[in-house]
Amino acid sequence: MSQEQIRPISPRNLLRALRPRERLLSHGPTSLSQGELLAVVLGPESRAEALHRLARRLLRQYGLEGLAELPASAWRSEQGLGDASAARLCAVFELGRRTYAVNGEGERPRLSRPQQAYRKVRHLARARKEHLVGLYLDAQNGLLHQETISIGSLNTTRTHPREILYPAVKHLALGFILAHNHPSGCLDPSPEDLEFTHAVRRGAEFMGIELYDHLIVGRDGYTSMRERGLL
Repeated sequence: MSQEQIRPISPRNLLRALRPRERLLSHGPTSLSQGELLAVVLGPESRAEALHRLARRLLRQYGLEGLAELPASAWRSEQGLGDASAARLCAVFELGRRTYAVNGEGERPRLSRPQQAYRKVRHLARARKEHLVGLYLDAQNGLLHQETISIGSLNTTRTHPREILYPAVKHLALGFILAHNHPSGCLDPSPEDLEFTHAVRRGAEFMGIELYDHLIVGRDGYTSMRERGLL
């Protein structure tokens, strides 16, 4: 090979070839780590270093399974993410879930124990406002639907039971689990929490739907009303 045929690779082109997006296009997505894949989705390569740090932090905090369950409200509350990035991430994980379901490669996650339900809502521990979430289940305790019912109220008693029961009817759920966070970090249900829970249970029973549990989520874990004998 003659010297004229040898073209040296410039440092700029070499660095470009090492970027996650370029490697993904050249060698496929399996050539990237989870953090690099997340960084590609997060935004443009002009912010690559900051996005890589953000991706690593999110993976450490939630794990890949936890990220897949985050609602749009949780993504939007993350520092460093705008609405466009939050929407893009929600869409990516939702497409993955739908593809998984269409291919018939997975079953609905079963929530037979409070710990399993907590894994679906543990992201609430970081929320600065109170969130009320419903987990709607089939006859085998498989998760049919997860919905954030209300955000930002001072307490759960401001949510009407019909707003909780409507998704259960819509998705033909046999029962459901409620979960809400205490931004204060306290894991003890308040008297208002107990009164509200019992009111919801009575309304659900009237419709032939069972309230299985109500979880209080905080920074140090969770409390199950069922396990405490309060439900």
